[in-house]
Amino acid sequence: PWMSHSGLHPALWPCWTAPAPTPEIPMELIFVIDSSESVGPENFEIIKDFVTALVDRVTVGRNATRIGLVLYSLEVRLEFGLNRYTTQQDVKQAIRKMVYMGEGTYTGTAIRKTTQEGFFGARTGVRKVAIVLTDGQADKREAIKLDIAVREAHAANIEMYAIGIVNTSDPTQVEFLRELNLIASDPDREHMYLIDDFNTLPASFLTDYHHQCNAKLPEKGPESDPIGSDTLS
Repeated sequence: PWMSHSGLHPALWPCWTAPAPTPEIPMELIFVIDSSESVGPENFEIIKDFVTALVDRVTVGRNATRIGLVLYSLEVRLEFGLNRYTTQQDVKQAIRKMVYMGEGTYTGTAIRKTTQEGFFGARTGVRKVAIVLTDGQADKREAIKLDIAVREAHAANIEMYAIGIVNTSDPTQVEFLRELNLIASDPDREHMYLIDDFNTLPASFLTDYHHQCNAKLPEKGPESDPIGSDTLS
């Protein structure tokens, strides 16, 4: 089975409760959202619900958490930067207005834009966090390679979370998992979430929002490498 009662991939078991983050500690937070053809317009609406639910869990403001968003397909767009909105309501309205793209998956380009433009003007000494949500491998035609873009982001002290919607029947799944592993900051067990259905996305990630999880791939076969800090370091 690929589903737990909360919708998380069993690779994220067992979990234990971690201390809840203090919402008053400011962050510079950017969502990096896959809007490719495989996502589909209905699932794109679910993603909007999920992101707005996360926005509800932080204190938004000039002296609190500031939020930006990068939307990508073949085109990569900074929907809004950190300086644009100063209230939860304004951020959520902007998310609701996002238009589905429906083409390829230029994840590397999106991460580079996040590093170079999304976090432009970030406050000194404030934690920088990016949440990358994607349902498939980066496009092989992409000029900006994923590993290089990720290296740049990590070098810029951006804490990267990877949320992957994993299709169990997809033969490219192993490579996709490696890409998610590459994106996620170390330790990966705290920064990588695998979900097998868009419909479980809001519940599963929010339910386990304060959990740290041990993540391992199946023990046998080509997928036997652990999803951990050693896999793609």
